[in-house]
Amino acid sequence: MGAFIKKDLLVFWRDRKEILMALLLPILIIVILNFAFSGLFKDEKAMQINISVVQEDDVKKGKEEFAAGVEAKGLSSEEKSAVLAEAAKLDPVKLIHDFLNSPDLKEWVTVKDFSEQEAAEKVKNGELDAIIKIPEGFTFESLSGVLLGETSQGSVTILAEEESAEVSALQEVVHTFVSAVNTQFALGSKGVQAKAEPILPKGGKEVVEGDDGTDAYTISQYFTIAIGTLFALFMAQTVSLKTMTEKREQVFNRILLTNSHPLSFLIGKTVSAFILAILQFAITLTVVQLLLDVFPDKSFTFWAGLMVVLIAFALTVGGLSALFTALTLHLSDTNAASGISTLVIMGFGVLGGSFFPLEGLPEPIQKIGEWTPNGLTQSALIEWVQYSHFNDLLFPIIFLMGVFIICFAISVSIFPKRGRS
Repeated sequence: MGAFIKKDLLVFWRDRKEILMALLLPILIIVILNFAFSGLFKDEKAMQINISVVQEDDVKKGKEEFAAGVEAKGLSSEEKSAVLAEAAKLDPVKLIHDFLNSPDLKEWVTVKDFSEQEAAEKVKNGELDAIIKIPEGFTFESLSGVLLGETSQGSVTILAEEESAEVSALQEVVHTFVSAVNTQFALGSKGVQAKAEPILPKGGKEVVEGDDGTDAYTISQYFTIAIGTLFALFMAQTVSLKTMTEKREQVFNRILLTNSHPLSFLIGKTVSAFILAILQFAITLTVVQLLLDVFPDKSFTFWAGLMVVLIAFALTVGGLSALFTALTLHLSDTNAASGISTLVIMGFGVLGGSFFPLEGLPEPIQKIGEWTPNGLTQSALIEWVQYSHFNDLLFPIIFLMGVFIICFAISVSIFPKRGRS
């Protein structure tokens, strides 16, 4: 078996152009992409949203209308007193102003005081991003909704000249605020006392428990894994296509004449592709890490987990190489063999996110892409970079090994037997 592995490695080694393409090109592409895209992700300015709040509602009038509405209800004296006492402590309009002027939002939301006409003019001129309009009757409708359970018709309106990232962010902020306040008031209506000053949702960066925010999956890491896995897949094609030359020179037939088992040839191709994929990963990661420091301050445990996943992926590359080799021995046309393997690899590359992130694809295709070898490897390493939970790696490793077993089993079943080569 060692002689077959040595043969395939020597065949690859003698092709200097192939060595440069396989081992140096992925490094070059990763470095170029990092420098090309680095400016898009550095020195980003925080989003600044300039708004004006236009209040048409009369809070005092709204509370008087609400009190009149409570009196008209068929409530007992104690219930009326409790509802009116709670209404006296609540001011929906003030809650909105307090939220928009809270310290957490002041970093990226600036509230300016203008009349409705002035604000509308400044939105047209681009000086303001949007107007938040508190309509007439808002206090009455809000109190009736949260304290009496009536259907509320009052809602805060966001007026903007055109859709933008700032307007979308503002809509999300207001929606989150309204949802949080309504939830807290709903709890109060179910028997949990509603507070006059509910806990307001805070702006800023959300940090997952156990994650200090420094382990985000960066664009540099994406390029490194995506390009590395793509070129490893091409390694399976490179090794298998060498079979065409060996077939033309009767190498396979001469092997059979030595009374060697035909599968030794196939296993040699499989192991050679596996070794070359591991070598490619090792060189690519080492050089890119030294040049770009794409995985800064990572522990030995992190690197061990990373290598285990890549070794499992390299096994898949070996399985694909065996499958391509068996197909190549069945085909007399080199272009047909090359076309089939290229189609498979390019399909994996597109669906698995090696050319662009999976998030850029429609959701059904994303689901399919996550089950390709390179797509699953990418997803597993995203989890590993962010959280470093070994349990997240178990299924991807088992799945990749399963793909290897299936590919190798198919290749063995279709591999030419003695006398049929």
